[in-house]
Amino acid sequence: MANLLDPLIPGGETPQETASGGAEGPEIPLFDEEWIAEFEDTSWLTDIGNAVQNVPLDFFGSLFLDVALGALLFGVLRFLVERWVQDTKVAIAKRELWDDEQKQGELERTALLHRYLVTASAVVGLSLTLGLFSLRYRVPVLQTLALSVRAWLLDSGLSRIIAIAVVGAVVYSLLRIVRKTARALTPVSGQRFERQVARAATIRNVIESLARLVLITFFVLFVLAQVGVDVSTLLAGVGILGLAISFGAQSLVKDVITGFFVLAEDQFGVGDVVTIAGLSGAVESLNLRITTLRALDGSVHVIPNGQIDKVTVASRDWSRSVIDLEISYRADLDHALSVISDEATKLTAALGWSWRIVGPP
Repeated sequence: MANLLDPLIPGGETPQETASGGAEGPEIPLFDEEWIAEFEDTSWLTDIGNAVQNVPLDFFGSLFLDVALGALLFGVLRFLVERWVQDTKVAIAKRELWDDEQKQGELERTALLHRYLVTASAVVGLSLTLGLFSLRYRVPVLQTLALSVRAWLLDSGLSRIIAIAVVGAVVYSLLRIVRKTARALTPVSGQRFERQVARAATIRNVIESLARLVLITFFVLFVLAQVGVDVSTLLAGVGILGLAISFGAQSLVKDVITGFFVLAEDQFGVGDVVTIAGLSGAVESLNLRITTLRALDGSVHVIPNGQIDKVTVASRDWSRSVIDLEISYRADLDHALSVISDEATKLTAALGWSWRIVGPP
């Protein structure tokens, strides 16, 4: 058996058998030998000690420069993060269809992301300082990592980072332009649940959301392409996933499309009295997915927009109130008509009703 294994074992040596009858294979070191040698080399500590003793001004001057460059990078990244956070808070405050609870939740998520981004910026700045210091004094492992990063930057990394930064700035500028254009095309003024406010704000949010989705998707794909990911394969997989989701969420897509056309064509709005799918009531809220009705008895009907096929609007522009009054056969009709006309005129002039009546009775 040993003769048969000789060609398979370097040097013709057979593995030693263990007590259990098995064979011990070649021992694989946990760490690379070069890394172990770097750890064992302590000459860098001697170099630092000599520099501190012999040329302290040069040592502390270079150390100060390394720290200053790392702090400068951290400051630039921190400035960009703070600018983004401020813009996000302003955008949240201008969301007309969000109540205070929704705005507070979004602000809390923004604050959490802000902390993560600040921490990441500090890590990047500290990494720059340690990298420069390790290159100057040949610190084990850190020097190897710093040399690898420097080689990558000089090869193609720096140009890729610049390209990503430029494209990111362009995408951010386009998002701001789209947001300002949408707000100019759909001006909003008034209370949150007023009809025109809800319609204009919802259409505006749809435009902004679509632009944000397209631009951010493009930016993510560009970043992935820059770091070496095969984008074509990813797009094929995303296309298949999107097709599967579209089949599983047909009702949701139908709700959103129907809701968009209801808002865009102003078929009905908040405050209208409508009948949808046999349910009648005043429209309390309307968005892309659902319509909420408040019935006369106070009950609330929530109707998915995809189920809206016919709508009867009782208050479009104006409506007529038809009131049946029982009058005795023995009553004077002229006098009864005079009393009714007088009461209707008083109602028209009443403080609480005058703004609701658009024409004489």
